Amino acid sequence: MRVAVYHGAGRIELSERPDPVAGPGELVVRVRACGLCGSDLMAWYQDPRAPLVLGHEPAGEVEAVGAGAPFAEGDRVFVHHHVPCGDCARCRAGRDTLCDTFRRTRIDPGGLAERIRVPAENVRADVLLLPDHLPHWAATLVEPLACVVRGQRWAGVGAGARVAVVGAGAMGLLEVEAARAAGAGAVVAVEPRADRRALARDAGAATSPESDPAAVRDALGGELADQVFVCTSDRRAIADALHLAAPGGVVQLFAPTPPGELVPIDLGSAFFREVTLQSTYSAGPADTRAALALLSTGAVDATRLVSHRLPLSRVEEAFRLARSGEATKVVVEP
Repeated sequence: MRVAVYHGAGRIELSERPDPVAGPGELVVRVRACGLCGSDLMAWYQDPRAPLVLGHEPAGEVEAVGAGAPFAEGDRVFVHHHVPCGDCARCRAGRDTLCDTFRRTRIDPGGLAERIRVPAENVRADVLLLPDHLPHWAATLVEPLACVVRGQRWAGVGAGARVAVVGAGAMGLLEVEAARAAGAGAVVAVEPRADRRALARDAGAATSPESDPAAVRDALGGELADQVFVCTSDRRAIADALHLAAPGGVVQLFAPTPPGELVPIDLGSAFFREVTLQSTYSAGPADTRAALALLSTGAVDATRLVSHRLPLSRVEEAFRLARSGEATKVVVEP
């Protein structure tokens, strides 16, 4: 089978590998679509692990079923790349993405391949049947949307919430749509690019080209945000986000800076307003199910987000588009 191998320094090439085989409880899934994530583009994160096959947003069809696996050949499925044990202290506390099992389990070799082997633990915990009306390319959004759902749950987004989203790329747009679906009373997207502000407005947000507290207050009906989601690793944007939160508000970091990179922030201002600073990483099985429901019902519109769909033979072009910022969301279709 063909796989796209990332060699580091931005270089990705097609290669041939043997087809995977399903062991007991396992699946072999023919990948029909796999989204590119911002983390796939972070050289500081991926290069130390290269060479490897990237891709953790796959959807496809079951091609082979190991003994005892509760699926059938031909089933259309979403496959989660990591799964928790569900029983350790972190899982019981709702911190399932910090579970040791979550960090250990992974699909083989990665979503940018014609086929993947799904370990038995993943099969048991987080392989989901797709409804017939949801195309594979749209189902690639289950994983990133699940990350958003988890983060918004931690931050307390609900009916009437005032939400600010900093950065209106693919994840920021998912934040906008998920907040609206959760019943947020008002949402504003802070984004310097006019084309992305237009997409955010289409998704139901007011917009501002900069992190101006006065503009955000006006967009949210006279108050600052109850929740601020920072979907960029830009240091200035992270620092400015603290000033967009209302007293008692939450600022949630959704994109990491490289290790060792320091961000100067006004902790005094945050202290006296009792602003909570959070980070959130990945998603668990409850979140993927919630995300699939949002996509299946149309509460979150995939067509607004996926701007490019390319075959595996054009994976280098797919990465170029994603890095350039020309694309909103790129999906590779093996």
